[in-house]
Order: sequence, then structure tokens, then C-alpha cells
Amino acid sequence: MPDRAQSEVIGVVILIGVVVTVVGIVSVVVLSNVAQESAPIADLRIEGDGTDLQITHMGGDRLVATDLDVVVRGDERTKRFAVDRANLTSDDGDDRFEFGESLVREHGFGETDARVLVIHRPTNEIVGEGTVRFGG
Repeated sequence: MPDRAQSEVIGVVILIGVVVTVVGIVSVVVLSNVAQESAPIADLRIEGDGTDLQITHMGGDRLVATDLDVVVRGDERTKRFAVDRANLTSDDGDDRFEFGESLVREHGFGETDARVLVIHRPTNEIVGEGTVRFGG
């Protein structure tokens, strides 16, 4: 019977296939368990008048003010602005937007209906939204 060494080659191919499969399965398991930051949950009341947009925190998670953007979509244009401590009505100085505090900002729109979105920038999730009537 001749020596043909085919069994060694087949064994190596099978071993490589098993290793690649195990590495693939482990990678999927490890990468699927990566913790993702979830968006905070807050109850926000959104109101507007002729000059100002007011967003009041009615309950839920405390929000880091600098993590928030406000998007105002009017009939003909959209404005986006970042929230900072200067927009908050509280004087506690903690940069947190929390229960009972309001965010007040001049909106710069004329008489129009507008959709307002409050976006949590780290997760790119909407944490509050509403429709307001400016100037009417």
C-alpha cells in the first residue's frame, strides 16, 4: 500500500475550519454583548410664544444640559441649537436639566406652527418632542 499523506492535509484543513468557526462564534458573542448607552427618559413640556421657546422638565431622568440639542422645524426653515447652562432657569449650577427646571431660549421664528425635538446627543435619540404655535 503506497504512502500518500492525504490524511494529514485533510486533517489540517478540518482543523483550520474548526478554528475559524470557533473564532467567528466567539467574536459574535463578545461583540453583541457590548453595552450601549441607552437614551434617558424624561417628560418634557414644550411651549412657545411670540419670542421664546420654553421646555420644562416634568419628571424622569436628570439630563446633562450640554448633552442636549433642540431642533425647531418651522414652515420654511429649521434651527438647531445646543443647550447650555445659560438657557436653564435654575441657579443650582450643576449643568443638569432636572425636575422643575425650564430651558428658555429665543426661537427667532415669526408666526408659525413648529415641531420641536429635544435630542440626546450621545445616543442620538429624541427625549422630547412637541408641536407649538409661535406668535399666535
